[in-house]
Amino acid sequence: MLGRGWIEWRNLGAVALVGGALLVAACGGGDYAGDGGSSGNVEGDREASAVGAPAADEAVSSNVDATGGEQLSQPQVQDRKIVRTATLELQVDDVVGAVQQIDDVATTAGGFVSSSNVFVDTGEDSGGDIARTQTASVTVRIPADAYSSVMSQLRGIAKETVSETSDASEVTEEYTDLEARQRNLQATEARYIELLNKAATIDEILTVQDRLNQVRLEIEQVTGRINVLNDLTDFATITARLSLPPAIAQGENQNWAEDAWQASWETSKDAMVALGTVAIVSGVILAWLAVPAAALVVIWRLLGRRITAFARKFEQP
Repeated sequence: MLGRGWIEWRNLGAVALVGGALLVAACGGGDYAGDGGSSGNVEGDREASAVGAPAADEAVSSNVDATGGEQLSQPQVQDRKIVRTATLELQVDDVVGAVQQIDDVATTAGGFVSSSNVFVDTGEDSGGDIARTQTASVTVRIPADAYSSVMSQLRGIAKETVSETSDASEVTEEYTDLEARQRNLQATEARYIELLNKAATIDEILTVQDRLNQVRLEIEQVTGRINVLNDLTDFATITARLSLPPAIAQGENQNWAEDAWQASWETSKDAMVALGTVAIVSGVILAWLAVPAAALVVIWRLLGRRITAFARKFEQP
């Protein structure tokens, strides 16, 4: 009797163990299907657990760091994603030479010139003469860790720094969200590939393939944005606008004799203009008077003697 009872208890324990294993497998499969896939096999559950494990570990580690105080600050500083941009307005003695110097600075720092433009402006100076001035705009991309050094070197190139504007925008949160979204999309892609391999009908194949194409498109968009942020954060952008010193500043160094000479010259030009105007008007008047004067001379030569003889007759008693 005792041996038979022991066998019954052993069979009952085996049944309970198998039932518990089936219950655990069923619970795991339900979680997997509710996560976004329709497959409930054991291997699919293991893959889903493997995909979700890093995210869970990251969440646990972040919570531990948050409670640990000082352990949180160091990883955050190292993992920050910051986009740095700056704009400089510089006055230089030689615009073309300064453009070449900026190119050399960027190349030495491990960067490059992304755009360069040199302009020639034509205008009139204070004396009314035609003057040509050169300006330039140069944009360089340099490694983020060389940002401060390159900015200092660019200031050294200029004769005077007219203005300086810098901006630093942090995109760490956006970058982290994009990475998490990329991991989720890649996990979803793997599940759709698994379902595609198990599809039995044409309708199932087309449906799964359509969903798979949409997920892959989203993966490409997210990956492209991540690459853009990596480029913007790894390389800082600096734009330098170059110009020559203003010509007005040169006129401020003139002494009183040069000012008096310039004023006298302007006055003499006005006087010459007035005299020229009088001469022209007088010439026009004389031209109009020459015609009747010539007519009177002709008449006098033809009739002068007769008029004189006639006048003498009246003078005699």
